[in-house]
Amino acid sequence: MHTVNDPRRLQQLLRELTLDQLALGLTPFRLVRFEKGELLVSPDRPMDQLLIVVSGKAHIYGLREDGSSFSVFLEDHRVVLGDLEFVRRIELPFFTEAMGDVLCVALAVSRHRKELERDPVFLRFLLDSLGEKVQTVFLLGISSQPVEEKLLTFLRDIQPDHRVHSVHSVARKLQCSRSQLQRALRSLCEQGLLEHTGKGQYRLATRA
Repeated sequence: MHTVNDPRRLQQLLRELTLDQLALGLTPFRLVRFEKGELLVSPDRPMDQLLIVVSGKAHIYGLREDGSSFSVFLEDHRVVLGDLEFVRRIELPFFTEAMGDVLCVALAVSRHRKELERDPVFLRFLLDSLGEKVQTVFLLGISSQPVEEKLLTFLRDIQPDHRVHSVHSVARKLQCSRSQLQRALRSLCEQGLLEHTGKGQYRLATRA
């Protein structure tokens, strides 16, 4: 991890994240970059900052007792890491690994906890982040639900542009295999509920 010295870019990102009106101003923020394979989060070190992924992909996973790993989530930009740890004051048993170059807005929460706990801008941001995660878990967490139904729910209610941009990424999010997802994509296209727009890319049809 290394710090990126780009105040203009940082200010632009804070405006997009609606954090530019934070009472503390820019003081607790910085831009940081992680390289492919680098860990953003690890259970063996305290999570003393909030990390907001603004570009790149982060893979969240856990380890079983036998040393094998299981995927929790593969997330594109705008995922917030450390929000639950801030609220519950606990460390989660998951790793978050950069799948390529990952740029984050880092917020030093440990040094400014008291001020942040009283800041309505920050609390609203935290509430939105946690609410989005709860919604995703609620809508996609039913393991018995067919992949087709999970995919439609994801595209209708979670994905802002109602599109599949990466089969691999969506398969991770839906907790299914690539072949299962491809079968579901073909079936939904045949039913007229999805439209194939390019290699590995689909969008929700207007009738869906």
